Amino acid sequence: MAYEQRPGDIAIFFEKSKTNDKAPDWKGTVVTPDGQKLQVALWKKSETMLAGKVEEPRQRQQDDVSPRRDAPASRDLDDEIPF
Repeated sequence: MAYEQRPGDIAIFFEKSKTNDKAPDWKGTVVTPDGQKLQVALWKKSETMLAGKVEEPRQRQQDDVSPRRDAPASRDLDDEIPF
């Protein structure tokens, strides 16, 4: 059975593979009492403190689907194995 967030609930997950040093350490969502779902981002500031922000989900632009600059070039997976 899948977890369903209800108004007032918050779900935060540790980011195992951060893409850069400025990326949040924890990310998730919160549902406001009126049912609006917001994004949550948290950064570890010390052993006893997390700091973060809550914002409306960002909408991806149609043009915002280009591959990452640091992503490896795609390869044809049907190549013969060289050994």
